[in-house]
Amino acid sequence: MTIEELVRYIELGKYPPVIYCEKKYEGICCMLKLVKNNTVFLDYDDTYDDSGSEGAFRATFKFDSFDKMIAAIEKFTHKSICELTINPYCYDLFDCIEPKWDDFKLDLYNGKIGMMDNYDDFFIGDFYWDGLFQKKIKPDASTDEILEWINLRQNSD
Repeated sequence: MTIEELVRYIELGKYPPVIYCEKKYEGICCMLKLVKNNTVFLDYDDTYDDSGSEGAFRATFKFDSFDKMIAAIEKFTHKSICELTINPYCYDLFDCIEPKWDDFKLDLYNGKIGMMDNYDDFFIGDFYWDGLFQKKIKPDASTDEILEWINLRQNSD
């Protein structure tokens, strides 16, 4: 892909373009999706297009320039932008009856999930995933413990 193609997809496309899709766990892929204002979504999901997906992981990275965003993408993917493809076909990577979310949760809690570098702002919008990332809740937390953490976060914002 060229920078010009990427800009066109970001600015004019109906949906955020996926520029990276790689299977990381059985039935779960890591994807990078780009949106306006130099923003990248880092998703771990068991569907390509969010259809039927509930509660997938999303980290949002905002960069203070387009060039910094591109550099961070290239570092994260270990590929140059011209080696990446807009909306790559990778539906077959998701083919799994029981995605391995427990493995992902454990790795997120233990800091083994790669994140992007040199961003201006970063957040995980879902309280549950953010709690695992910050080690405020454990991967094997009970429903009551998870709800307590979520209530604490909701009441503190």
